[in-house]
Amino acid sequence: MMLAASLALVACGGGIPASNSGTDGPPVYGANGPPDYFSMGPTAPFTTAYRGLRKVELYYDAQAPMVYREDVGSDGQGMFSVETLDVLVSSNPNTSLFLLLQTQRQAQIYRHRDFRIRDLGLFLANYDYVVAPTPTNVAGVTCDRVQVQARVAAQSRFEVDIDPTTGLVMAWEEHDLATGTLEARIAFETYVPNGDLSDMVLMDRVFQTSLYGVHTEAFRDALGFPPLIPELQPGAGYQLVPQAEVIVVNGENWAKLYLTDGMATCIFMDSMLPNPGGLSAGPSEKKGEVAVMQIGSWSALRGTVGGHSVIMAGRVSELDLATVLDSSLR
Repeated sequence: MMLAASLALVACGGGIPASNSGTDGPPVYGANGPPDYFSMGPTAPFTTAYRGLRKVELYYDAQAPMVYREDVGSDGQGMFSVETLDVLVSSNPNTSLFLLLQTQRQAQIYRHRDFRIRDLGLFLANYDYVVAPTPTNVAGVTCDRVQVQARVAAQSRFEVDIDPTTGLVMAWEEHDLATGTLEARIAFETYVPNGDLSDMVLMDRVFQTSLYGVHTEAFRDALGFPPLIPELQPGAGYQLVPQAEVIVVNGENWAKLYLTDGMATCIFMDSMLPNPGGLSAGPSEKKGEVAVMQIGSWSALRGTVGGHSVIMAGRVSELDLATVLDSSLR
């Protein structure tokens, strides 16, 4: 339960800050290069005003499939809402608990769950794509169908339907590359541009958030402690985003860093453990204790190590998270 709640905390803040990935120019695909709407990908969910119903199908665990519908909307100015409506298929009999956790995970779901281009330069450097010649139609919106696959160590193939006028992903599927098995499918069933949001509770940042350069003195001063900064990446093509966030949670400062390959995201958060009365950390805190779990395609880690409280999450393996954490302690 504690680790599941951690996913709600890692989603707080503003998402991956806009940045220059530093790649040496993206590859060129065809005579005209990538479609213009690729550049809209990082901001499309926040700058497009709409409301719609989505059907979510998750089959990452073949023994525990999950299918449900959600009501989702955005005011086009950064505020959004995503509410799980009804569970259609589930191996978990406690539907009420699932719906409660979904409410707590709104920001994580909206910002991080779905396929999206998050850094165009890194995406083009790390992924191959093909735009199908025949348009598709999703919930009345004419879309381009884009097939996407990681260039190195690919494990999945994505089929993505994108509205070329907004850059918004209207539907996406993930297939296991080795078996062809469908692992996830999420698609709008209804979609209304500039739809009525009056009965929605819109959200943005849950906690006070400030933005700083990762390696700046201002970042350390704002935190009040030297943050842990990973030296290794969780996978091929990932880079540490050069800007980080300071998030204030119940009066406690947390450092939040992002690592991305342009599409997938790994989130790294840490805070200093309370040290009342100037007492040294206890034996277990010195030793370090962490717990990990798998939630769909995401791994999550939470624990104490080196006098810090650490939370991590990403579409990477548990071993990858542990490797990144270890590199921050060197």
